[in-house]
Amino acid sequence: MSKFNNGKPYHGSEDVEGGKLRGQTDQSDYFYFLCPKCDGDQIMRVLEYGIRDYNEENEYNKSYKKKAKDGFILAFHLYCEKCKFDDFVKMSNTGWQEGSIQDQL
Repeated sequence: MSKFNNGKPYHGSEDVEGGKLRGQTDQSDYFYFLCPKCDGDQIMRVLEYGIRDYNEENEYNKSYKKKAKDGFILAFHLYCEKCKFDDFVKMSNTGWQEGSIQDQL
């Protein structure tokens, strides 16, 4: 199995921070990232993913009734075919766990 981003360092840019990267489902339950540079909700490709962190226990389980099976951080390499925008984003169930997204912006 190859290393994520060929083992090179990666971090999402300011272009995907601060609420600029959005996403949504289509008529099914598949989720799509939408390019923050293009007009018209251009769908970005997910070129690769990696498991950045994994723990058998989720540290937030002690604070909530509904328990997560484990803890993880996933990284995604995103690319827009239309404008050639290329970036990274992470998703986690071990970070911020509730409230309004506006509280974090």
